[in-house]
This record gives sequence, C-alpha cells and structure tokens, in this order.
Amino acid sequence: MENKKRFVVNMVTQILSFAVNLGINFFLSSYIVNAIGAEVYGFVGLANNFVSYAQIFTVAFNAMLSRFVTVKMVRQEYEDANRYITSVTLCNVAISLILLFPSVLLCCFLQYVIEVPTLYEIDIKVLWLLIFSTFLIQLSTNSFQTCFFATNRLDLSAKRSLENYLLRAGILIILIAFFRPHVWYVGLASLICAVYIAVLNRYYMKKLTPQLKIKRKLFSVKAVKELVGVGIWNSINQLSQLLMNGFDLLIANIFIGSAEMGILSIAKTVPTQLLSFISMVSNVFSPRMTILYASGDKEAFLKETTFSMRVCGALCSVPLIGFAVFGIPFFRLWMGSLSEQEIMEVQILSVLTLLPTFFSVYIYPLYNVNTITCKLKIPVLVSVGIGIVNLGIVYILLNNTKLGVYAVAGVSSVLLLFRVLLFVPMYAAHNLRLRMSVFYPPLLRGCIASACMLLVFYLADVICKTDTWAALIITAVLCGTAGYCINYFLVFNREERRKLKSMVLKSAGRRK
Repeated sequence: MENKKRFVVNMVTQILSFAVNLGINFFLSSYIVNAIGAEVYGFVGLANNFVSYAQIFTVAFNAMLSRFVTVKMVRQEYEDANRYITSVTLCNVAISLILLFPSVLLCCFLQYVIEVPTLYEIDIKVLWLLIFSTFLIQLSTNSFQTCFFATNRLDLSAKRSLENYLLRAGILIILIAFFRPHVWYVGLASLICAVYIAVLNRYYMKKLTPQLKIKRKLFSVKAVKELVGVGIWNSINQLSQLLMNGFDLLIANIFIGSAEMGILSIAKTVPTQLLSFISMVSNVFSPRMTILYASGDKEAFLKETTFSMRVCGALCSVPLIGFAVFGIPFFRLWMGSLSEQEIMEVQILSVLTLLPTFFSVYIYPLYNVNTITCKLKIPVLVSVGIGIVNLGIVYILLNNTKLGVYAVAGVSSVLLLFRVLLFVPMYAAHNLRLRMSVFYPPLLRGCIASACMLLVFYLADVICKTDTWAALIITAVLCGTAGYCINYFLVFNREERRKLKSMVLKSAGRRK
C-alpha cells in the first residue's frame, strides 16, 4: 500500500511541478521574445546546447551515481555508498575548476566561433558567461540530489523544482518590467536559482539520507573507475544525442543564419517541454524499478516495467496529439509578433521535432532498463551510428537542396523513428532474456489509441473556432478529457484499470 501511495504522490507532485514550469515558460518565452526579439532569444538555446557539449565529459560517472548508491543503500552497504558519492563529488568540483578558464575564454571571443549580431554582442557574451557559470555550480553540487532517488522521494525533488521555477520567473519579471530588457537576464536568473537549489539539495541530503557522508578520505579511484566503466556509455550516448539534434541550432547559425536559428529555437520550445514531461513521468518509475531489480524479484520488475510503459504513454500522448492538431492556433495566440508564414514554419518544425516521440512515448521507460541492468554498450553504439548518418545527410541536403532548416529538424526525427520502432523494444527484451515481441503489445495498443485521439481532435478543430485563448483552452480541456478516457479504456487492460483505481483511492486515504 505504501509503495502505491508513494508512486501516486511522486507522480502528482512531478506533474504539478511540470505544469507550473510549463505555464511560466509559456508566459516568459513570449514575453522575452517580444522584448528582445526572436533572433536574440535563439542564443539562449544555443548557449544551453554548448553546456550539453561539456556534459559529455561529466555524465560518465554522474549518470550512474544514483543507481549505484541506491543499490548499496538497499543492501545497507553504507560505506560503499559513501565512497561512491564522495568520489563523484570531488571529481565534479575538480572538473568545474578545469572548465572555468576555457568557458571564460569562449565567452570573450564568441564572435569568432559563431555568428553574433554586432548590436547585441555584449549582451550575448554576458548571457553565455552566466549560463556557463550556472552549469559549473550545478555540476559541483550535482551529487546532492541522489538522496531523492535513493529514498524514492521524487515528490520533494518536484517541490524543490517548483520553488526554483517560481523564483526564476519572479526574477525575470522584475528585471524585464523595471529595467531595460537584456537577454542576459535569463542567465542571471538561472545562476541565482542554481545557488538556491544547491543549498536546498544539501539540506535534503542531510535530512533524507543521514547515512550518506562526503569525506575526502573516502575518495576512491577504484569507485570512479567502476562508475566510468559503466557510465562511459552514457557519455557516448550523450554524444549520439548531440549528433542527432544537439547541433541543430549551431548548424542553423553557421549554414543558414541567426534569424533562422531563432525560428528553430522557438519551434523547439514546446517540444522540449513535452519531452521533459515524458522523461519526468518515465523517471517516476525508475527508483521503484531499481529497488525491485536490486532485490532480485524479476517477475515484479517486469510487471513494473510494462505498467510504466502504459502509464507513460497514456499520460503523455494526449498533450502530444493535442499540440500536433492545435499547434497553429496556439502559436498565433502565443507568438503574436510572428508573421503567418513564420507561424506555419514554427509549427512544421515543431511537429518534425516530435515525430519519433509520438511512438517512443510508449517505450520511454525501456531506456531505464538499459541503465538499471548496466547494459548500455549496444544501444549507445546504435545511437552513435544513427547520429553520424544524420550529420552526413543534413550536410548533403543543406548543400544540394533548398530544404534549409527543415532538413536540420526532419532528418534526425525520421532516423530516430526507425530506432524507436525497430530497436529499443527488442533490445530491452533481450536484456531481460524475454521474447523479442514482449514489449510491442503496449506500443500497438498505444498507437490505436493515438489514432482514435487524432481523429477526435481533428474533428474538434474543424468544428470549433479557436481564435481566442478562452476558446482554445475550453477546446483543449474537452479534447484532453476525451483523450484520457480513450487511453483509459484502450491502453490499459481490465486488471491494470483496477490497479490504477486502487492506487488513486488508497493514495487519497480511502478504502474500496
């Protein structure tokens, strides 16, 4: 009963945190674009992309820390858990100090690396310096948040994130409302929030996991090698993701121009939030799956994995389909400063970006299986191969066709679609020594439910006028309700529907 209640609490708080962040970003993105322009706003996304380039070197041991610490905590091997967290923390601090100088150097000579509008050169350089500083602070204190995963208290993590979003929004609104607009305000707000979150994470670590201690004498080269030995594939996987879509803004800046980069950056705003939502929902299951795997209960682990696939798909497919259908009226109302042609371009790029996600939403939790079982080599090599092919095709299309930014967004999506449908489900089954088709039934049921939703939403778009915020919101609420009803009956079987109902009732403190 406690596990069911904890799952629902974690899920609800994560969704609430995401909803608040989405609302804040929805307001702030439009506000900032109107204040400083779409072209300059694109450099915020490009700066964050450069941060992701640096993360390739740090994700090797950071990505696996929560998994290793949780397993050791479940087995009450606290000294080993402390050895892992100490070693990673000290490595993170050392890497942050090493990266400080090249980060400053890049920001000072940024105009020689990428195309920077002369009028906004100083603003953009300050923005990048602040965003890089934020990254270094987050890297140095990243290990503190392991406590939420190890204790399955993602609700507290969501609460912390909610406070972070509200603080960031308050800082930006005050700065833009009372001072002359500058794009570097985004970086300043992020830096202040990073310091705030670091302090909070340290507090929660002491409260939730008093057994975890960071002591220099516990630093272990062997522990670092063990984490890197497994986590190196996470670094290579990070590289493969960059090859797929992490260089898109940079490629647009170099080959097409900063104006088109700005349009692409706007087009990626909503997809980025939706992908974050899917990852968040999927990760709610990760602590429980890790605990079950550590306990050796293979049957319970398989049931939890299959159930997580259905829940993730049922929750996340509705906003995906809704955005695909109602994207144009949404962008007309949201980005009023854009022309009709730019709005159409933004919508097409957004849907292209999300193309593989319409299917992967049902198999997203399977990525956790590879991490939990520490079998990352083959999927990472496949991803790297696809990424290299992506860059090659995009380069050819940019030089020989007039597709422009559509080639940048579209090629990677088509290639990722093949990976989602043909590789991910079968490899997860192979890892667990199950028949290759075991994970396809949830995907098939999800596709049928999504097709039904698409038809219902399209009819609603034809019938309803959505030229005002009120009309769009009312239509979205009605369609969303219909979508979740469709998913409840088509995605879940009878036993799973009873399980969902039981979880919700018990979490509310009621008895059936």
